[in-house]
Amino acid sequence: MKVAQYLDAARTLPLIFREELTGGEPFVILSPHPDDETLGLGGLIAQARRAGQEVHVVVMTDGAGSHPNSIEYPREILVDLRKAEVRIAGEILGMDATCVHHLDLPDTQAPSEGPAFDEAVSVVSELIRSVGAKHLFVTWDQDPHCDHKAAADLAAAVRHGRSDIRLWAYPIWGWHLDPDDHLPGEPRGYRLDIRPERVVKDKAIAAHASQMSSLIGDDPTGFRFTQETLAPFLGPYEYVFEVEP
Repeated sequence: MKVAQYLDAARTLPLIFREELTGGEPFVILSPHPDDETLGLGGLIAQARRAGQEVHVVVMTDGAGSHPNSIEYPREILVDLRKAEVRIAGEILGMDATCVHHLDLPDTQAPSEGPAFDEAVSVVSELIRSVGAKHLFVTWDQDPHCDHKAAADLAAAVRHGRSDIRLWAYPIWGWHLDPDDHLPGEPRGYRLDIRPERVVKDKAIAAHASQMSSLIGDDPTGFRFTQETLAPFLGPYEYVFEVEP
């Protein structure tokens, strides 16, 4: 199926309510970078927290790859900034700072195998066990970014052999795939209506100022969202694809 057809089909997936999607139980979101969780599932987080549902976010990388040539924000300062941004965004969405966890893997170099990968699998698995989560959300394995693919590999390894965990994928950069490329199969999953959470989600997105504004202005190679790249995350729905065992 062409990407354009696949994404059009995704936009018409059946609607689902938060309670049905998550069972009202604690859930974990695995985010490759400090902002993907807000962009992809900020509305779901806000809905859950308003209902008193426990949510944990695991940020996989340190986020330092977004502005590698900044003098004003060298690596250590940029890492601290991005951690602060994800904490503030989480608080806007209703999360406690203690529910945001960092694996501190290197941005753009997150592993899909080896000792660091195995340690990350162990950490996320223990978190899921300790909070009693039955649902794990991770970025889509078709997202064209190496860290997003590594996150999908990590989630798959966590879920391996555990029939009690349901794995869901949320697209980020997949929304910007070449429309003429092809994807396997067709989307299976749901849309979540987040219209009541639009305002708070927009505020949480804006809290990631290093990615959304000209805050860091001394690195011409630095990353910044544009109106076009941000558009998929400002609509009335969020999307989750069911990941087969």
